[in-house]
Amino acid sequence: MNAPAQRHVETGGAAYPSAQPGGAGWHASLDLAFARRAGATIPVLRSHRGPLRVQKGFTPEGPGLWHQVIVHPPGGIATGDRLDISVVAHEGARALITSPGAAKWYRANPEAAQPVARQSVRLSVADGASLEWLPLETIVFDGAVADWNTRVELAGSGTLVAADLVCLGRPASGLRFMTGEIRSRMEIIRDGRLVFVEQASIEGQSPILTARAGLAGLPAFATLVIAASPDACAQMVERVRRLQDESPGDSRDHLPGDWAITALSGLAVLRWRGEGAEAGWRVLRAAWAACRPIAIGRVACAPRIWAT
Repeated sequence: MNAPAQRHVETGGAAYPSAQPGGAGWHASLDLAFARRAGATIPVLRSHRGPLRVQKGFTPEGPGLWHQVIVHPPGGIATGDRLDISVVAHEGARALITSPGAAKWYRANPEAAQPVARQSVRLSVADGASLEWLPLETIVFDGAVADWNTRVELAGSGTLVAADLVCLGRPASGLRFMTGEIRSRMEIIRDGRLVFVEQASIEGQSPILTARAGLAGLPAFATLVIAASPDACAQMVERVRRLQDESPGDSRDHLPGDWAITALSGLAVLRWRGEGAEAGWRVLRAAWAACRPIAIGRVACAPRIWAT
């Protein structure tokens, strides 16, 4: 499918991209599924429409766990764009999904009738399967209007590890998130029962950006959610809390920012806020490495795309 050419409209010294005149946007979808065959995890479905693709998959941990990289060739999401992603891990399959770079959400086109850009993610994990959803950070430019929806369906002993790191504006360039809005919702369902739901709305110059109980003036925040058995979640929370004791502020191994982890019923939830993506990933990856042996019985094996 040939993607429409991209254009940029200049407004006040900054550019907002628009896929089509009038902000019609790109509508892209990607459907992936993985199954277990003869002790190996293999892809059994790969269907795409529009500018969403996958790179060649890898099995650096052996055939039992498949690493897959999702690529969005335009490199950014703009007014009118819609991305729909679905990933299914069938019974016994194990998959890790990541991305090659940050997702950039551009300033909305003020001329568009519907300035919002949307992303919908659906993750389904069957009994005995595991899915690690670890895309790189999301950068939200000043003036962006974004709507994110994530729905997770788990069956039996299915295990989920999901990370989300958001950077507001470009503070290194002195550009804060002053206008625009982020709307997000995440829900986790296990065996047909809603076990976790969270929704948020963050507007430019909202008090939550500076409130001590909010972001306290910090430009980045992150969440790591692990859905596993209650016993495993309790163990993971205890292990991650030990990381805080093992990384004091004057240590070379200090994990920066404000962060804490909580055990819920069948969930371990880590929250972080800090100065940027690099600091956030230091914490998230340290926590992931500590929890992974408990959650899925494997030591951490970083996707090689993270080193490029």
